[in-house]
Amino acid sequence: MTEPVFRYHPDPLATGSAVRVQHECSVCGQLRQIRYRGPIYGRQPESLCLHCIYSGEASRALGVVAADTEGSDILDMPAEFSDAVDVPDDVPHHVIEEITRRTPGFTGWQQESWLYHCGDGAAFLGPAGYRDVETHPDALNMLRASHRQLGWSPEETEEFLHRLDRNGEPTAYLFQCLHCGTHLASWDIG
Repeated sequence: MTEPVFRYHPDPLATGSAVRVQHECSVCGQLRQIRYRGPIYGRQPESLCLHCIYSGEASRALGVVAADTEGSDILDMPAEFSDAVDVPDDVPHHVIEEITRRTPGFTGWQQESWLYHCGDGAAFLGPAGYRDVETHPDALNMLRASHRQLGWSPEETEEFLHRLDRNGEPTAYLFQCLHCGTHLASWDIG
């Protein structure tokens, strides 16, 4: 059986969000060849396949039921694979739902943040070091702008950017707009 193709995370094997290993999925019970290994905000299965993420079955099956803060209402909360943080107002709700509930997430040092562009989610290309982002000036400039907002000097920023490490820290996370092709990046440190 062919693996599902995710619009917003085209290669979960290459990004490290999935591994090639034979396993029995805890949700569907099927013997699968690729196992998800990214974050799950919900109940934690022993093993999860990409098919169940793609169909939305994993989000439903791994969701939790909780009482609201006043204890008067019961909330059915589907599991999510990434948080919806700082989503621009022009991004439709169905896009946010597809990214958070039916797309493999990715693991970061602290808090992963999906990026958006042109009124849509961007495609996650993977963790990146300096050599990976330096070939994408638009992504590099986005990282510089985030440091300017934090009050970093240009010298501190450049020193930090040159320390970016795909497998260590700090790490950049590279995305690409599905509409205009712009490369985007965020960063994280432990």
